[in-house]
Amino acid sequence: MNDQLQELLSKVYEEGVAKANAEVERILGKAQSEAEAILSEANAKATALVEAAQKQADELKKNTEGDVKVASNHSLSALKQKITDLVLLKSVDAGSKASFSEPAFVQELIKEALTGWKESGGRLSLAENLESKLDAGFINSLSQLFKGELKVDFSPQIKSGFSISPLDGGFKLSFSDEDFANLFKNYLRPRSAKILFEN
Repeated sequence: MNDQLQELLSKVYEEGVAKANAEVERILGKAQSEAEAILSEANAKATALVEAAQKQADELKKNTEGDVKVASNHSLSALKQKITDLVLLKSVDAGSKASFSEPAFVQELIKEALTGWKESGGRLSLAENLESKLDAGFINSLSQLFKGELKVDFSPQIKSGFSISPLDGGFKLSFSDEDFANLFKNYLRPRSAKILFEN
């Protein structure tokens, strides 16, 4: 009976161990499957994050390159404009200032302006610094040249040249070195830029 009991105990033990081993195998298999699923999901998320980061980096690079290109084009354009303005400043402004400091030039310009004046009366305002340079005979002769009433004065507000306006002051035509320089600069700026910067 002892042998049978021993045999029975051995059989129960073996069945228990076999069931335990089967349960361990099932648990290990399930754990392995879950681990693989978790790892696969983690890899997928990591890949998605890397792709999103790469896309964001590419977009940032593209935007930065675009901004740098726009900024460099703007800076280059501004530099070209500045160079053109400096060239025109040296050539046009100096010439205009020199011309408007010559009484003969200013007298001829005044005569031409008054000849073309269509209003019945007007006010001629001259730069104050011209008062000593223009003789009284010339000032008196302007009334004869002008068809209508002409009032002549010397103004400290005018730095060079002169201005003509109707007696009612409705508008004013200004003839100064700055006015002529600006007029010539507007005309010469595109041509100067073409000469300076186009091959």
